[in-house]
Amino acid sequence: MKFLLGVLLAAGLSTLAPSARSQLVPGSVDMHWDEGADDCAAKPHPPIQVHAYNERTYILRENLCATFEAPFMYLLVGSGRALLIDTGDVADPARMPLAQTVMGLLPGEGASKMPLIVVHTHGHLDHRAGDPQFERLPGVTVVPADLGHVRSYFHFTDWPNGLARIDLGGRTVDVLPVPGHYPSHIAFYDRNTGLFFSGDFSCPAAC
Repeated sequence: MKFLLGVLLAAGLSTLAPSARSQLVPGSVDMHWDEGADDCAAKPHPPIQVHAYNERTYILRENLCATFEAPFMYLLVGSGRALLIDTGDVADPARMPLAQTVMGLLPGEGASKMPLIVVHTHGHLDHRAGDPQFERLPGVTVVPADLGHVRSYFHFTDWPNGLARIDLGGRTVDVLPVPGHYPSHIAFYDRNTGLFFSGDFSCPAAC
């Protein structure tokens, strides 16, 4: 089972100056994630869980009774726009109300709803199957997970070299190419919290 350490908490903090570490916005991963059931039909479970790491950072997980992959997704909210990392394993909004849940977490109503960028760590289906739920929503930009779109959107001219940045308004997220598990695999480092979102990618401490 894929576990929450698709997020490597505080990755790379040893390279930050003490003053930078002390300015990180704290949060909590103290959450009991639903383990599903032997008989999901007899014991219905909510399709998705949401944990507020802090008031501007959310961890979402699709339930094991909805998909054996039980993937995690992450919502980072800035002052000007928000970033959703991955869209999980279920396309049908009736089975998995991912878009409804995410949009409900964003500030604003109607036309004033905060804009959202939807990105992916990589293109395996359990990380992007929910894309259709977002593709026609106003104020939402979905960046497809294939290499051409990833290179174009983030302006990587010498793939896999370089570093891109997403400015969410008072919150900067670094985008790092990490191909190997998937040709267009990218990871995200949130300077606000010190969280590193890797999506099926891990790295020894020495790297």
